[in-house]
Amino acid sequence: MPIFDQEVLQHLGSGPFEDSAGGNELILPNYDGFGLVNLTPTIAKWLGAGALPAPVFNHAILDQFEDRYQNVVVILVDALGYNQLIRLMEIGKAPLWKARLERGKLFPMTSISPSTTASALTTIWTGAAPNQHGVIGYEMWYKSLGLIMNNILHTPITFRGDVGGLSRAGFEPTNFMNQLPLGQRFSHYGVESHAFLPAGIANSGLSQMHLPGSHLHPFSAESDLFLNMRDLLNTPGNKPRFLYAYWSDVDSLMHRYGTYDLRTTEQFFDFSNALFRLLLDGLDECVKNETLILLTADHGSLETPVDAHYDLANHPGLTSLLTMAPTNEGRMPFLYVKPGQMDNVIEYFEHAWSGEFILLNRQQVLDLQLLGNGTDHPDLENRIGDLVAIPLGSKYLWWPERSNTMKGRHGGLHRDEMLVPLFAM
Repeated sequence: MPIFDQEVLQHLGSGPFEDSAGGNELILPNYDGFGLVNLTPTIAKWLGAGALPAPVFNHAILDQFEDRYQNVVVILVDALGYNQLIRLMEIGKAPLWKARLERGKLFPMTSISPSTTASALTTIWTGAAPNQHGVIGYEMWYKSLGLIMNNILHTPITFRGDVGGLSRAGFEPTNFMNQLPLGQRFSHYGVESHAFLPAGIANSGLSQMHLPGSHLHPFSAESDLFLNMRDLLNTPGNKPRFLYAYWSDVDSLMHRYGTYDLRTTEQFFDFSNALFRLLLDGLDECVKNETLILLTADHGSLETPVDAHYDLANHPGLTSLLTMAPTNEGRMPFLYVKPGQMDNVIEYFEHAWSGEFILLNRQQVLDLQLLGNGTDHPDLENRIGDLVAIPLGSKYLWWPERSNTMKGRHGGLHRDEMLVPLFAM
């Protein structure tokens, strides 16, 4: 059974956290050939579309593929972790994927850090690490506008029921990044880029950031998605093509019910049936011979039982030491500390959550290259915070002014969050 886990996992590890109690559960993101950041640079190589900022996959992965493909298709299932997919195959809840292993290949690779959607998808659509493209988290301090922004909704976090509100403050999504989007890079080499997105987010600010130069295909259901992809691939064309599809339901159900809840598992089961029946089985034979289809994810997830002990509303002694609410994700909070209060914040963590978080200061995050290597975004340091809290086990922090009902999360360095599948067919 061609699962290439040992070939990859021997290159990954928890680095300086290995000797910490619980630190061996952590995996650092890999930016040099075994990570999500290397996916679209490798696709560019396969399609003859030049180089992207990050390197291609390491030869341990790359050698398992052909040198060129006419079509490369990426099916991205939000929050489908590598360990989760392995478990689903073992318990009979992903039978089509298990059967396809006889003719396919499965690799683990790391997500980026923070292991969250806005950062990961921006990495895919730029071929650059978070430290380079600057989108570092779900919520992020944006100094030039003087506010904390939601990187998915493109709105200040204090705005309720608002989407895209930053545009009213002069924010222009297509000018936000300092990296050239994938579609524009590919078009310079005569490669078509197609993005299939749920209709509700197809024209969101984040999508506008990512998709200049790409053909947008909104969809409303699995049948809509896979039959349109099938028809596009079966339509003769002379140009190499990159097709990307984003599926969000596994992530939505995971947050609400948990990673391994039956509702989450059954959704992926139904999604997989539609993918195999409508897309794979419907491709012309000549198209199959020149097409590579990849299943992957932006990040995995971890079940995190709701616990009031991690709700910052119950810790005014800590919040009084901060200049504003934390940013990023509950599984990797960025803390902005009042002047002279750094030691007091560290002491608070040791007293309230002894042995449950690893605290790094900004320089340690940069030295560790936790967010990537290469040239840093000019505003990167402002966006990180003074301290970064890395939770161990299933710990987290919660600070939104609403009830905490999330039973599954991501954003941290736990192996269940960090390892994502690369399933090649």
